[in-house]
Amino acid sequence: MLTIGEAGRRFRDGSLSPEALARELLERIEKENPRLNAWYEVFRGSALQAAADAGRELKEGRDRGPLHGIPIGVKDLYDVAGSITTAGAHRGFHPPAAAEDCAVVSRLRRAGAVILGKTGLHEWALGVSSNNAHFGPTRNPHDPARIPGGSSGGSAAALAAGHCLGALGSDTGGSIRIPAALCGVYGIKPTYGLVSLQGVTPLSKSLDHAGPMANSAEDCFLLLEGMADFSRSPASLGRVYLPKNHFFDDVDPEIAALVRDAAGRMGKVESVDVGDVKAAWEANTVILLSDAAAFHEERLKAHPDWFGGTLAERFKGGLAYRGVDYSRARDVQRQWRAFLSRLLGDTAVLAAPSTPVPATEIGDREGAPLARVMTRFTAPFNLAGLPILNVPVGQVRGLPVGMQIVAAPWRESVLYAASRSLGGAP
Repeated sequence: MLTIGEAGRRFRDGSLSPEALARELLERIEKENPRLNAWYEVFRGSALQAAADAGRELKEGRDRGPLHGIPIGVKDLYDVAGSITTAGAHRGFHPPAAAEDCAVVSRLRRAGAVILGKTGLHEWALGVSSNNAHFGPTRNPHDPARIPGGSSGGSAAALAAGHCLGALGSDTGGSIRIPAALCGVYGIKPTYGLVSLQGVTPLSKSLDHAGPMANSAEDCFLLLEGMADFSRSPASLGRVYLPKNHFFDDVDPEIAALVRDAAGRMGKVESVDVGDVKAAWEANTVILLSDAAAFHEERLKAHPDWFGGTLAERFKGGLAYRGVDYSRARDVQRQWRAFLSRLLGDTAVLAAPSTPVPATEIGDREGAPLARVMTRFTAPFNLAGLPILNVPVGQVRGLPVGMQIVAAPWRESVLYAASRSLGGAP
């Protein structure tokens, strides 16, 4: 697939124009989206105009940088001026059209990016399948009978289908890394607080991360530089850690083997005990559902029937936690973050599976049961707020699977060094 870097080179040597690329992708979306349901809204007119403007600026010598003219998709949690931010929710909950772009979209526009449209997601971003009760299921391009992951399933599916060159996701317990792994693309959950959440509908204000998704690691980091005050300062990769064997209990053995092999390609691997990961997963759940219940409390009282499936029950579960439960979860969060920060230091990374199984069939174990499976490895590291890159490591029974690479806080540059050591996509 065409990468951001390759498109940029072609824009500048005249062999491709931003408008021609946008038109090609929009035609592909029009043809394929009825089957995949990766997009909830397509901005055909404004996207073509923005692409034409980008091409004209390049001809005039005005170059905004590596994202100039690059077509991207935006998860429908991010405000885009003139568009309703649905959050994948019942239309009775939809707000008026956004008066202005959220902070990230505004930054990307200034960098010259072309916004193609809004991508689909799991309702209110609480779910791992993107089987949406109000918009229908988003389908995995590798097998349309299977989930693309969630909650940023539309962004991952759009990338895997070749509908865009980059996309925006969000991650509260794995919502960038899970769909990236199941669709065979790359995704970064940055350090908590690196990327602005202004104008992004929250799930858990204490745990939400906005981040980029793309078809190469290089493209992810180009997007991250456009989204935040981040620069890939030179960094060297030190030790590569792999959790000890018990961590891999109940993991598909083919996934475990692929992850171990990929970790070995980054450098000499050392096995480490990462402690009580289950406690970190549980603490992430307490904080996430408590924050979400606080945000949705009035909606739950007024229109519980507008929440699809068991979502209302999951949100109401957050109201049952006590203040002491929340406080103890915060203690676990501080201790876990401190432990991982000490372990990883300035140059080490930890490699782990992104998911224990490949993509499941749409409708299989929906709701909390599937979430427990798919967030088993992502939610604990979300709790720590550390930067994490999902990289594809191969396929299991014809379905993509991924590996998480975890670094210490604010060490995204170490993730970049680690991705380069892998030599690109498998």
